[in-house]
Amino acid sequence: MNLLYMLLGLNRAGRILYRTLFVLAVPAGVVWFVVLPGLRFHDADERLFRAARHGDGAAVERSLAAGGRLNVAAPVDGKTALFRAAVFGHADLVRMLLKRGADSQARGNDGRTVLEVVVGARADEHDPAKAQALDAVISVLRNAEAGR
Repeated sequence: MNLLYMLLGLNRAGRILYRTLFVLAVPAGVVWFVVLPGLRFHDADERLFRAARHGDGAAVERSLAAGGRLNVAAPVDGKTALFRAAVFGHADLVRMLLKRGADSQARGNDGRTVLEVVVGARADEHDPAKAQALDAVISVLRNAEAGR
């Protein structure tokens, strides 16, 4: 080790800094390569969210079969695929996700449930077709809550 210090031209302060960085690098490496991969948003999850957003039931099924996690929350806003399908007015897909076990009581980072988010989106919607789609989603979510 002294040879390394000599080659790098490190004095006593440099040696302390070098040792400190080495000691901190090991736990940081463990976190980066072991802990974080389990917490990251996987490709299958991204495909699931994309399919839910577009109302593509077949793609949702494929994503779930490929390992997409139904109740995983997006790192950005803490919302699940159910939120995506609901906000875009895909009532049939919302019904399917609920049957598959999606949690209608999950809350996003804003603290609101799916129903609360959709009711808020409905209040702001002026397009009659989109409003009707959101009304259908609200009905599905309320029926799901009543069936609990």
